Amino acid sequence: MSKIVLCETKPAKVPYKIAKIGRSFQSYEEFCWLLEHYLIFFLTEGFEYPLKNYLKEQLDIVIKSDDAVQQVKEVINYYNYFTSDEKIQFQQKLRTTYLYSAAKKQKLLADMYLKHQLYVRALIAYQKLETVSGKLNAAEQIQVLYHMGLCQSRMFCFEEAKESFAMALRIKEDKQIQEAYFTAAYLAGDEEAFLEAGRRISFDEDQCKMIYQNIKEREKEVFQKEEFDKLGKIDYHRKKADENITRRLIKTTLGKWKDEYKAQTI
Repeated sequence: MSKIVLCETKPAKVPYKIAKIGRSFQSYEEFCWLLEHYLIFFLTEGFEYPLKNYLKEQLDIVIKSDDAVQQVKEVINYYNYFTSDEKIQFQQKLRTTYLYSAAKKQKLLADMYLKHQLYVRALIAYQKLETVSGKLNAAEQIQVLYHMGLCQSRMFCFEEAKESFAMALRIKEDKQIQEAYFTAAYLAGDEEAFLEAGRRISFDEDQCKMIYQNIKEREKEVFQKEEFDKLGKIDYHRKKADENITRRLIKTTLGKWKDEYKAQTI
């Protein structure tokens, strides 16, 4: 659902910040927007006492239930942020999500953190899947390992990222994951370590050397550019770098990763 909503209710005097998702709200409408976009978080965490107290004291919304699903329903039924049709759709989504296994809900929570670039929380949430009941299918397991590697890359833990990508590739080969694996391998060490990493996932030495040189050429080229270009992919089939070879290694990208990581750890 994407729409523009005018705030009809009276906003609070001060905003309330939900630290775990790095979001604040100051009105009923803003809180409904958060419920809409961070539903799995609220279903997993519920409404903690400080939040319930803020809703009561600042927005006159009294939450009576201790059940997360009922708490969400109480909020969406409080006023007319949602149209009748949207409310029906939202409640269907609520019921469907509630019936997922614990593992599925934990994965959705981790995916939500990753989507919103909360890499530290996402990685922790993915790692908790080992202790959660319920099983994920092979495709979901691959996605979890790939996403863990993405989080670790953005935390500058390239060796750990490389291992996560390698575990995903052992389940099934995938070009996107191979690309991420080689990128992490390039950032993690020298050429010899890169060649060894390539051999681990069944690339021969000539292929690895070609990919290494392609990345190196692309890195030199993009460092000379003033503007950041959209990320591309490694071309495994050409000996010369072209516009499709990865641009993940440029200074702008690494700087962005660093800023995102610092924002969560300071």
